[in-house]
Amino acid sequence: KKPRPPFKGDIEEIPRARFDGGTIVIDNVAETVEVPQPFRWLQGKWRCRAVDYRLIRPWLYEQDIRNNIPRWQKLSLRLQENWELHPYQTEALNTWIAADRWGSVVLPTGAGKTVLALRAIIETQVSTLVVVPTIDLLHQWYARLENAFGIPIGAWYGLEKEARPITVTTYPSAWSHAETLGNLFKLLIFDEIHHLPA
Repeated sequence: KKPRPPFKGDIEEIPRARFDGGTIVIDNVAETVEVPQPFRWLQGKWRCRAVDYRLIRPWLYEQDIRNNIPRWQKLSLRLQENWELHPYQTEALNTWIAADRWGSVVLPTGAGKTVLALRAIIETQVSTLVVVPTIDLLHQWYARLENAFGIPIGAWYGLEKEARPITVTTYPSAWSHAETLGNLFKLLIFDEIHHLPA
């Protein structure tokens, strides 16, 4: 006698984490299971803010929960331009790398923050979202990125909504479309960060 194929009720669903409109949801984990902060039981699922991903990622791994959250890509970029960093830029880049590629770089106007950002993109080789306060700056970054890497660059603002592995957007567009863009990029670069709301 052939064994019958298992039907859905016989198979335990695999716990998985996914991105959902600016939040992270854990599927197939009961309310009775002990789940750490920042998760809360909402709408019949464990849920937390997507901004907490960095905190919960190790726990997901420890619990063997399938991580379906990130949709960013690894890249193979090469700079089309040839320039060296100044010693203070190298120091800033190395400090940022030592901090697990996390934090702010503060340099005076004209000190080469854009060049430093291009090096950070080369260093990480991952999908990157550059966020700027104005359309004029968006166009400047777009041209600079296209020249630096020689690849098509995405733009996400107004009626233009094309996400590519490297994309430039404005603060209002990034905020309005966080649920769409939120898990597409591993590296975020904020230009004119004083425009970033608390």
